[in-house]
This record gives sequence, C-alpha cells and structure tokens, in this order.
Amino acid sequence: MRLKLPEVAQRDLTTALPADAEEQAIQGAWRDALFAGMAAGLVSAVVGSRFMGFGRTQMLLSGVGSGGLSGYYFHRAFLAANMVELEKEKERLATLGIQSSENPKS
Repeated sequence: MRLKLPEVAQRDLTTALPADAEEQAIQGAWRDALFAGMAAGLVSAVVGSRFMGFGRTQMLLSGVGSGGLSGYYFHRAFLAANMVELEKEKERLATLGIQSSENPKS
C-alpha cells in the first residue's frame, strides 16, 4: 500500500486576505514555537542525561528551562516572520488593486 500525502490547500492569490489573517499568523507562530520548544526541551534533556551525566532533577530542569526559553524566542522569531509576510502580501494585493477584507474601502 502506497503512502499518500495530504494535499496542501493553496490560497487563491487573486482574492483578498481573510479578515482574520493576522490572527492566523499569530496562532501559527504559537503552534510552531510550541513544537520547536518541545523539541529543544527533549534534546536538552537527552543530552543532559546521556552526555553530561545529569541526574533526574537536573535533567528535568534542563529540559523545561531550555524548552521554555527556546519556545519563547522561537515564538518571537516566527511571529516577526509571519507579520513581515503578511505585510508583503498586503502590499502585493494593494498594487493589484484588490480590496482587503480587513480594511474595505467605502
């Protein structure tokens, strides 16, 4: 049986952005940062226990601390990147003359 990957739905580039585009960018940044922080915490805990000889408590503190800090900084980076992409898309739509559903012109 062949593995079939799910199709990625592409947004129609000739239509306006959805009204909640900024909220989607923020939620996407949180989601990506959560996974990045969890991965960093897991790697930190494994490295701490295996290679640095940490005990259980030190391993847990290392994993939680690095996961939390990594998630925070990844969130800031992902949020900034998503907002820049959103602004670029708004500018591109403005040059095409497509009204944004966020700021409809009366």
